Amino acid sequence: MRAAWLRRGLGALAVATLVIATSPSADGFATLGSRWRNGAITMNLQLAGGSGLADGSASFNAVVGGAMATWNESLSGVRFAGVNAAAGRGGDGDGVNQVFSDSTYYGTRFATGDLAVTTRWFETENPGRRVEADIVFNSAFTFDSYRGNIRSSGVWDMRRVALHELGHTLGLDHPDQHGQNVTALMNSIIGNLDALTDDDIAGAQSLYGGGVAGNVSFPPRNEPNDFFNQLLAVYQNELRASSSPTYVDSEGAVIWLTEYARQRVGQCNHPTATDNTLAQITDGAGTLVCAATPAGPIPFPPRNEGLLFMNQLDATYRDSLHRSLGSSFVNNEGAVVWVLEYLRYRLNGCNHGDATTKVLQQIRGQGIQPVCTA
Repeated sequence: MRAAWLRRGLGALAVATLVIATSPSADGFATLGSRWRNGAITMNLQLAGGSGLADGSASFNAVVGGAMATWNESLSGVRFAGVNAAAGRGGDGDGVNQVFSDSTYYGTRFATGDLAVTTRWFETENPGRRVEADIVFNSAFTFDSYRGNIRSSGVWDMRRVALHELGHTLGLDHPDQHGQNVTALMNSIIGNLDALTDDDIAGAQSLYGGGVAGNVSFPPRNEPNDFFNQLLAVYQNELRASSSPTYVDSEGAVIWLTEYARQRVGQCNHPTATDNTLAQITDGAGTLVCAATPAGPIPFPPRNEGLLFMNQLDATYRDSLHRSLGSSFVNNEGAVVWVLEYLRYRLNGCNHGDATTKVLQQIRGQGIQPVCTA
């Protein structure tokens, strides 16, 4: 990873005056002109202390981790991933994203009133491509983690500062310093606003794509995995199926067929659902879906599209993950048909046992069984 130059100061959060942004206008967010490659943005959390915080967070690292999770709810192409590391200073221009506290940021004094600074590194050949961002909290200030108005005692809320600095990490600038009058946590003056606004989210999604978190709960992984193990046994012992070559192990087939189904149930078409799912595998990308699922019976994608996805999944395991060729008694078509059928029963009111029984009844020639919710 080749870093070119460091631009400091644009990530600073000024607090000389405490105001609340008001009167939203037609103007919108501002960006810094650079973004990350799609995938996970790993942040090494190196803050010390934070026990007994007002909001119950276990540590300052946990506060920043919670702020990352809040941003992740609105991100599609990227996602923050936190790694707890030993408390201490970071390294400038080392290709590692670090969050820590210090009296300076890499030897440079904080400006009066700056609570934190986010640094920015770019690729030499592509200044629009981010390669490193460090967040340095000013140790001259006292921090807690709380909601509501800024405390008059001068104890600052690390969570809202972290949300702001993570916005800079993503590539957002201060809209109020670009002549805009919007309600945004990304404005340069900290105030009583303690949550991301529509303008903040719109800015991030302009860089990395939009979507929603999804409103349908899928079963925990252990239950579809248990179903697939029973399916394997039926194919081997009852259907006397021959083994079929595959690069995807059983657990991978279940996990990613479930994610593809989640994308489809979340109103994504086949190409988008495929791209979103494979990006999670190869790039660690975000997990948003396209839209909320309408009320009523939950439909599932046609089998031919599911099989197209499964074949692309097989190729991804071979070409991108470089997995060795293996075998399974359940071929790709069988995996698609029966995993999606199991999930269809689960999302339409059936528990794990009932859904498994109904699918196996179909395999044994007893016809399509009714779902458990009308």
